[in-house]
Amino acid sequence: MSWKTEGIVLRVRNLGEADRIVTIFTKDRGKLNAVARGARRIRNRLLSPTQVFTHGRYMIFPGKGLHNLSQAEIIHSGQIIRDDLEKFAYASYVTELLDSMTAEEDPSGQIFPLLAATLSLGEAGRFGLAVRAFEIRLMRELGYEPELYQCLHCRESLKGSVFFTEQGGTLCEKCVGHVPGSMPLTNGTWELMKRLLEWEFSRLTVLHPAHGNEVELRRVMRRYLDYRLEYPLKSLEFLETLEALGPDI
Repeated sequence: MSWKTEGIVLRVRNLGEADRIVTIFTKDRGKLNAVARGARRIRNRLLSPTQVFTHGRYMIFPGKGLHNLSQAEIIHSGQIIRDDLEKFAYASYVTELLDSMTAEEDPSGQIFPLLAATLSLGEAGRFGLAVRAFEIRLMRELGYEPELYQCLHCRESLKGSVFFTEQGGTLCEKCVGHVPGSMPLTNGTWELMKRLLEWEFSRLTVLHPAHGNEVELRRVMRRYLDYRLEYPLKSLEFLETLEALGPDI
């Protein structure tokens, strides 16, 4: 029996001469893989809705291995992202990170709107900020929310110098020696992390952090994510090259 679902295309792979395997993160069923028959043919109705970053409605016929995608309707094409190299690089990182950290058909009510909001903010020209918000909020939804208010070791409220550990949060000056490899965290970056985690996504557009805080947060989140990732992401090297060229536009 078929079902209809709303989703965003994370990844596309070629299958045979004309088909595609499409990885979609859906609103109600989490991540799933489906075959779109003939989707690489120019006049096929599934060609456009199965492009990467497309937000659409999809009709799925379940299968034992791969499902089958039979119909699709575009809600938002994602063309602006695909046509811009920098935006494409950021979006590729977001979708690969999500793909790598989620299991198939494991529903999560908050991850889909987070993904949609991230791509929307990025399309509007704030991908540098959107990606950092996506990273820290995704960790929360997956059960790895960083502790930002109490020392991870002694559980006391933080005062004075603050440090961050890749294991999942902040440390006070007294306890930093108990966790090797911890990094100092400036107050500006610490406050930025709190806002990215707590504020409504629509409010993030008012944030214009200093370049130094952006660089520090990128480094902190990289260590934090690497601690959880099972393998390096292919999209990351190119994205980091772009990010190193200057602050987000």
